[in-house]
Amino acid sequence: MRSAGETVIAASNIDLRRAMSQGRFREDLFYRLCVVPIEIPPLRVRREDIAALASHLLARVTSQHGLVKRLSPQAMRVLLDHPWPGNVRQLANAIEYAVAVSKLETILPEDLSEEIRHPHLIDSSARGLSEGANAPRAGEQANAAENSEYRHLLEVLEINHWRREETAKALGLSRTTLWRKMRELKLA
Repeated sequence: MRSAGETVIAASNIDLRRAMSQGRFREDLFYRLCVVPIEIPPLRVRREDIAALASHLLARVTSQHGLVKRLSPQAMRVLLDHPWPGNVRQLANAIEYAVAVSKLETILPEDLSEEIRHPHLIDSSARGLSEGANAPRAGEQANAAENSEYRHLLEVLEINHWRREETAKALGLSRTTLWRKMRELKLA
């Protein structure tokens, strides 16, 4: 129980009223949390905020590292065109990644992750590499080099410099699933 003067800030990506009416969220908890509700639409709905948020996040990351960086208009266009299913957290990660890999003061589109530049490629591969996807059978493993799953996983690993955590994020997989796929495809 909270005492006077304490504040609780809670966030959810589901409609709590609907969840409550469906019996999937406790009514008493809903009314404890819903004192001053603030609803923030997803980033894909408020595209006009992307440029300002990207600039703010870039300033924050570069100041933390003592760097001076700016986004090229082309890189900003890529950010504006992305669907942002991960909302502001995904945008923050994209900016941090670009700052880490860019070699110039100006961040170019190629400094953005493959996931950001080509989300349709990553989405389709993540479906193919999902937790329940069938692994290649023993006879098929000899042909793994021809396997599109193998080639795509190899490509995403190389883009992320074989860093498994970043590769797993780019593919929408857990690290465990990525490691299992790498072993199955003889990439580990």
